[in-house]
Amino acid sequence: MDITFDNILDVGGTLEELVRTWRNSSTVNQFMITNHHISKKEHHQWLTNLKTKKNAKVWIIKYRDTPIGLAYLTHIDYEKKSTGWGFYIADESVRGKGVGSTTLCRLMEYVFETLRFQTMHTQVLENNTIAMHLYEKFGFTKDETKTESLERNGVRLGIFYMVISKETWMSIHNTLKPTDSGSLL
Repeated sequence: MDITFDNILDVGGTLEELVRTWRNSSTVNQFMITNHHISKKEHHQWLTNLKTKKNAKVWIIKYRDTPIGLAYLTHIDYEKKSTGWGFYIADESVRGKGVGSTTLCRLMEYVFETLRFQTMHTQVLENNTIAMHLYEKFGFTKDETKTESLERNGVRLGIFYMVISKETWMSIHNTLKPTDSGSLL
């Protein structure tokens, strides 16, 4: 699968604005923990902050050289060897074609094999069943000790905290059938 990752700080204005458009779209933000409308000013400030942050990395996901989504690491802790992560595929025409699986596999390879971290964690809304199924397929489990929720459109939604250890990844990664090999950097 022809997937590449470009550092968001290296892509320039047009793609930077495309990311804001994606993030504000209902097909993406319905599954985000924070889903408010992101202004140009807020987006610009986020990009500016990324330039000096040591605990975050953000990439544009490209499929056949076409930008289709975003992948990121957050709360990177080099001492504890742990990171948060997430991604979204904004281009609906490529959903269901293995792009999400390939993206997650590449993120995990980067975190566990390149950075040599010990854990990865993420948060997922209970209504995002497709994502939860994918994460479980890749060895993530729900941390039942961490329970949160939020209210959206008058409905209370649970937020699941999901985690995987390097040990679990190493025991299952060969059983997964990644559709692509390569690295983020």
